Amino acid sequence: MKKLLSLAISVIAIVACFFIGACDKSPVTADENTVFITASDESFDFEYKKLVDYMNHLQDKGELTFEVSDGMVIKVNGKAQANSSYWMLYTDDSDNSNEAWGTFEHEGKIYGSATLGVEELPLKEGCIYVLAYQSFSI
Repeated sequence: MKKLLSLAISVIAIVACFFIGACDKSPVTADENTVFITASDESFDFEYKKLVDYMNHLQDKGELTFEVSDGMVIKVNGKAQANSSYWMLYTDDSDNSNEAWGTFEHEGKIYGSATLGVEELPLKEGCIYVLAYQSFSI
């Protein structure tokens, strides 16, 4: 049983290394499937909120549509994820992003990959959040 478990862990580690090595390290850039969310609205109380709270606020106002499943954004403005294509989240909130995990570049500004999903990511007034639809080749 221990040998089987060790073999399974080894296979998972090798597959993970393959996928990490296959990832392109150049910054992602905006296209027609990019959504920018700027956390600025005088009618919204930003205190102790998560990004999903602000996204729900925007959805209530008719400015955004989205779906979340198991903590992941799976559909934005009618565009659903598909095989090897996913909605990725980037932000300029340096406390809650990591450039080592990937970056997004727009108009000379670099956004780091969010360290948490929309349901857990603390919302900060004035910060920008970027949902970018990305396809990955395997």
